Amino acid sequence: MTNIALEGMAFYSHHGYYTHERKRGNNYILDIKITYDMEEAADTDDLEKSLNYEEIYAICQEEMDRPRHLIESVAKGIATKIRTSFPDIVLVHVRLEKLKPELGGAVARAVVEYEA
Repeated sequence: MTNIALEGMAFYSHHGYYTHERKRGNNYILDIKITYDMEEAADTDDLEKSLNYEEIYAICQEEMDRPRHLIESVAKGIATKIRTSFPDIVLVHVRLEKLKPELGGAVARAVVEYEA
C-alpha cells in the first residue's frame, strides 16, 4: 500500500453556522492523504492506473465551493466524493482547518480530521 497526499490546499470559502460567517467567508487549509495500491500504476507508468491529482483537487474545490454550516460536513463530503470517484482507495484522511475562527478571542484555527 502507498500513501499519496495533497497538502496545504488553500481555499476561501463560505462555511459557518452563522449567517455572517457564510456571508463573509474565511480562509481554509485542506490536506488530503489517500492510501491505495499503486503497484500497477508504478509498474506501467500509466496515469490511467493511478490517482489523478487534478481530479482529486477538482473534487476538493467543488466541495469547498458548496457552503455548509459545519466543517465536519465539508470534510465528510470531500472524503465521500473521493471514495466514490476512486473505488480502489483503501482509506482517505481529510484534515480541514478553518483559520482564525470567530470565537470571541484569539484562535489560530479550528481543525476537523475525518477518515473514510
